[in-house]
Amino acid sequence: MGSASMLIEAAFYKLSDYFQSVESPGELYESQLSFIFAVAIFQELQARGFPHLLPYIQVNKPYPREPSYKADIYVKIPSEKLPSEILHRWANSGVCGENWIEVKFFGGAERSSTTIPETRNLGEILDDLLRLKFLIEEGGRYLLMVFNRDPRYYLPFKGRSYLEKLLTPGRDSIEIDFSREPKTVIDAISTKLRSYIAQNARMEFHIQKHTIEPLLVKGLLMISPESSLRKDFKTGLPAIEPSYFFYLIRILDLME
Repeated sequence: MGSASMLIEAAFYKLSDYFQSVESPGELYESQLSFIFAVAIFQELQARGFPHLLPYIQVNKPYPREPSYKADIYVKIPSEKLPSEILHRWANSGVCGENWIEVKFFGGAERSSTTIPETRNLGEILDDLLRLKFLIEEGGRYLLMVFNRDPRYYLPFKGRSYLEKLLTPGRDSIEIDFSREPKTVIDAISTKLRSYIAQNARMEFHIQKHTIEPLLVKGLLMISPESSLRKDFKTGLPAIEPSYFFYLIRILDLME
């Protein structure tokens, strides 16, 4: 896909490298993921020769249609600093002047002995999709999700074919019938956004999806028994590296 080489998508594909520098994966939280992704986008802008970047990347940016809701990351492309041929090339690749990014990190498996709240997790994802669909008039709309183990551990896939599509790379359309979701899912969606569900319980989302998942193949690099593993920051014991699953979902508003 043409947009894969663009700024936000390019930053996404570097996330697995950034995660190698996390000293204590068990202490990684959603706010840190937002920070890491903002830094990755910052460096992508910097690599393209843009100085004075602070005005272009913001965190907790209020949504235009509902200022009480805030996007985790907002990125404005400095179009006034781009030559016309670059602007044309980027526009044809689907780059938007304003970009709104919601971030979700699922890493509680190692921090809690209680049952994983699968339906609530799903409700929070649907809440972000509704924000991106309805609270912005136009622009790039992205949902970044990172799991520290297979998403099936955190999400209720049974009977929800749209979840399979949501996490499969490529361009797709998914339909979500909110009327079929249990109360625990709907309760995780904020009250104001539920009004959109009341108007239309069955919604279609046109999406572009990028993924980075663990890949087990023959001939992998292996650690020799003599090698010293990275130590846990708190205990000093050999640390177990999580297997991260990365997903970048873009909601597409296609021109007719």
